[in-house]
Amino acid sequence: MLTDVFGYYATERVQTSLDDDAHLIATWMTSNNQIHQLAVLEGPQAKLHHFAFKLGDWTEVGRAADLFAMDDVPIDVGPTRHGITRGQTVYFFDPAGNRNEVFAGGYPAYPDRPMSIWTPEQLGKAIFYHARELNDRFTSVLT
Repeated sequence: MLTDVFGYYATERVQTSLDDDAHLIATWMTSNNQIHQLAVLEGPQAKLHHFAFKLGDWTEVGRAADLFAMDDVPIDVGPTRHGITRGQTVYFFDPAGNRNEVFAGGYPAYPDRPMSIWTPEQLGKAIFYHARELNDRFTSVLT
């Protein structure tokens, strides 16, 4: 539906292996040249991982982190960079307990660009490029 009706195409994926018949775990998609407009991940029904808000650049992501710290907003992860999409990011929790993300950067996407594929062994680097390890809370806390 996303591809046929809305013109989305996949830019990056996480799947169980690099084989053609591998199980798909997550897909990042866009309908323009922004590296992703949405990400669809396998998981529990009716659960939300996070909302994302695009900022202009890395300086604005750093400024957001400064404001979160100044106002005692709980920061979940960051500031850091994702391997997937190459975007810079900070994840934080709003007063209702929902995880949110502010992000910037990434690279331009084009329908004919080869899709980047990540495997489970690469998830630490894919999600948290600098630390290269997953935070258990990041993969288990859903709202």
